[in-house]
Amino acid sequence: MSLDQAFRLTSILLASVSFIALFLESHLPGWLTFLIGVALILALVRVTESTGDSSPAAWTGLPTAVWNVLVLLGFFGFWVDSLMSGELLPAGVRFLLVLMVIKLFTLRCFRDYLHLHVISVVVMLAAASLGADFWYFPLFLVYLFVGVWTLLLLGITKQVEDPDTSAPVLASQRETRGSYGRVTPQVFRLANGLALFVFGVTLLLFFALPRLQAGFYQNGQGATIRTAGFSDAVDLGSIGPIKQDPRVVMRVEPPGRAPDGKGRLYLRGIAFDHYDGRSWVNQLSRRRVVRETGPGIFVLNESQGEKRGISERHSLQLKIFLEPLDTPVLFGAPFMEAVSGNLSAVQVDVNGSFYLPFPSAAPVEYVAVSRSPAVLPADLQPSPVVYHEAFLRHFTQIPARSDRVAALARTVVRHERTPYGQAMAIQDHLARNYRYSLEIPVAKQANPLEEFLFDRKTGYCEHYATAMVIMLRTLGIPARLVTGFLATEWNEYGHYYVVRQQDAHAWVEVHLPHSGWMVMDPTPPSEDIGAVTGSWQGWARMADHIRLLWNRVVVRFSAADQLAIVREVQVGSATIGQKVWDSTFRWFTPPTSWREKIVGLYDRSTTGILAAGFIAFLAGLSLLLWRGWKQSQHGRFFSKDGSQDDKGAVTKLYMDMILYLSSRGIQKPVSTGPLQFLDTIRTQWTDAFPPAATITELYCRGRFGKATLTSDEYTIAQNTLCQLTSLTREQRVERGLGGKTGAGNGI
Repeated sequence: MSLDQAFRLTSILLASVSFIALFLESHLPGWLTFLIGVALILALVRVTESTGDSSPAAWTGLPTAVWNVLVLLGFFGFWVDSLMSGELLPAGVRFLLVLMVIKLFTLRCFRDYLHLHVISVVVMLAAASLGADFWYFPLFLVYLFVGVWTLLLLGITKQVEDPDTSAPVLASQRETRGSYGRVTPQVFRLANGLALFVFGVTLLLFFALPRLQAGFYQNGQGATIRTAGFSDAVDLGSIGPIKQDPRVVMRVEPPGRAPDGKGRLYLRGIAFDHYDGRSWVNQLSRRRVVRETGPGIFVLNESQGEKRGISERHSLQLKIFLEPLDTPVLFGAPFMEAVSGNLSAVQVDVNGSFYLPFPSAAPVEYVAVSRSPAVLPADLQPSPVVYHEAFLRHFTQIPARSDRVAALARTVVRHERTPYGQAMAIQDHLARNYRYSLEIPVAKQANPLEEFLFDRKTGYCEHYATAMVIMLRTLGIPARLVTGFLATEWNEYGHYYVVRQQDAHAWVEVHLPHSGWMVMDPTPPSEDIGAVTGSWQGWARMADHIRLLWNRVVVRFSAADQLAIVREVQVGSATIGQKVWDSTFRWFTPPTSWREKIVGLYDRSTTGILAAGFIAFLAGLSLLLWRGWKQSQHGRFFSKDGSQDDKGAVTKLYMDMILYLSSRGIQKPVSTGPLQFLDTIRTQWTDAFPPAATITELYCRGRFGKATLTSDEYTIAQNTLCQLTSLTREQRVERGLGGKTGAGNGI
C-alpha cells in the first residue's frame, strides 16, 4: 500500500472511530446515523482502490456550490435545533456530524483531510463530555494509535508530493515519485513506537495537569435515571414497577470487607408521615441548610459534631458513588448524621432526610456517616409511655379508623406489654402469614390496605410497610414509612454493594419512648428478588468494578486526587509502588484460596521488579525511536517495492543530483542512461564530473546490482552530493566575480 493511500485510509478510520464513540454514548437521529454510515462505507470503498478519486462526491456529481449551500443549511439547522431543544452541546454535536457527512463526500485534497481530522477530534471530545463510559478507553486507544499513524503519514506524504516548487521537476522524477511511498517495516516500527510514546505522555499529562472543574466540554450531559418513591408524595404501589429494573443507581463501599453471610444494608431515602388511604405524603418536607463545619463536611448536629467529628467510633461510614438520578435525595444508612464530599450544599428536612439543592446531572461521590441506635433496656420493660401531644398526634394519624384493622392489630399484640414487643409481634405476623409478589393487580376496593390484609394477602414492600405503620398507629405507637434501597448484591472484586433500581424498598421506623426511632421491616425476604445467579454474573461483576474504577480514576479524577498523590509522595514515596500493587491486586482478584497462593509468589521485591521492567520498557522504546530516526536520516523510509530500502534511498539521491544539475542548465533526457549522462556532465562542466561519477557509480551498484549498499557507502554518496552542491556554489561565485566565464559549463 502506498503512503498516500495509507494516509487516506487512516484519515477515514479516524473519523469512523470518533463516530462510533459518539454513537455508543448519545442517541443520534436515525437518518443522521444512516448518512454517516453510508458516507464512511463509500469513502472506505473508494480509498481501497488503487486508482480513481477517493471522494464519494465523484459518484454524486454534485458541484461544489451545492455542498456549500448544504453547509449553510446545516448551520441554520444548528441554531434552530439549539433554540428548540435548549441544549447547545447536543445541537453542536449533531451539526458536527452533518459537517462530517459533507466532508466525507467532498474529500479531494490534503486540506479536506485536515478538516476531517479536526472534526473527528471535536467529535471525540464531545463523546467524552457526554458520558465517557469505560468503553471509551479502548476506543480512545484505537483513536490515538490511528491518529499517530495519520499524522506521520501526513508529514511524509506532503514531503514526497510537495517538493520545492522553485526547482524544475523532471519527467523521470515525477514518475519516480509516483512509485515511491510504500509502507516499510521501518515506518511501521516508528509509527507504533510513537503511538506508545504518545500514550505514555498522555497518561503523564492527564495525571499532572491541573484539574478544571468548569468548562464547555465536561461530563454531566448524560440522561438521569428516573426513580419512584423519592418525592414528597408517593402513591401506594408506585415502587412495584421499578422493582424489575436492573439499572445500577449507586455503589456503596462499607468500611469492612465482605459481609457475613447474606448481608443486607438499608439505604434510607425519604420518610413519610401522612397517609390518606391511597398515598403517602411527607408533610414535614420543609428543608433547612446544613451548616458546613469543615471543607466539604456537613454535620447535622453541630454541637455533637464538634465533640465527636464525623469519624465517631460507633458510627457507620459508607462511601457512596451515586449515579445521576432525577431526585436530589442523598442516601445513607439509618440514621444519617453527617455528609462529606465535593458538594456545594446539603439540606435536611424535619424527618431527617438529606438532600442536594437540586438533582445532579453528574455522578456524586460522598461519604455518609450514620448512627444506628440500639434498643435500650428501658424499652424492654413495661412502663408508662409518655409522648408529646403534638408528636403523638402527628405520627399516629390514620385516614379513617377501620375496625377490622384495629381488631387485627389488637389480636396480634394481645400477649405483649411494651411498644417494642408489640411492634415485633406485628412485624413477625406480616412476615409469616402473607406472601411476597410483584404481580399485583390494581386494587379494586376503596381501601387497598384492607384488601391486602384480609382478601388478597399478597403484595410487596409498600403493602407490608403500610400495613405495619397503620396497625401500630391504631395502637397509639408512633410510626412512619420510609423509602430507600435494600442492598444485597455484593461485588467481591471491589468489595462494595451494587444497588439497582430493583432494590428499591419500603420499611418502617417505629419510635420507642427511650430509644427513639428504630428500623423494622415486615417484608419477608425473597430469594428471586435482587438475586444474582449464573456463572456469567462473575464476569459482569468484574466489568462493573472496572467501570467503577474508570469513573473514579479517569472521569472523576479531580484536583483533590492530585493533591492526595502529591502528599503520598511527600510522606513516603518508597511505599507507593507496593500500595498500588496491593490495591490493584485486591480490586481484580476475588477472595478465594488461589488468591493467597498467587499473593505468596510476590514479596516486597515486586516494586523493584516492576520498576526495572518499566525502565527496560522505556529504554527499548527509546532505542526503537533512535533507530527509526537514524534510518530516516539515511532516507530509508521509502522503497520502490517495499523489500530493499537502499534502492529507493540511493535512487532518491541520484534524482536529487539530476534535479540540481537541471537547475544549473545540465538537462538529462528520459532516453539518456546514467553513463551517457555522465559523459554529458564531463563535457559541459568538468569540475562537476568527479562527484557526479562517484554518485552515478554508487547509484548503479545499489539500483541495478545484486548486492545492497552498506551504510558507509550510502554516507559517501550523501557527502559527495553535498560536495557537488558546494562546488557548484563556489564556481558560481568565482564566475560571478570574474564576470565572463562559465558559458561553456552551461551556467
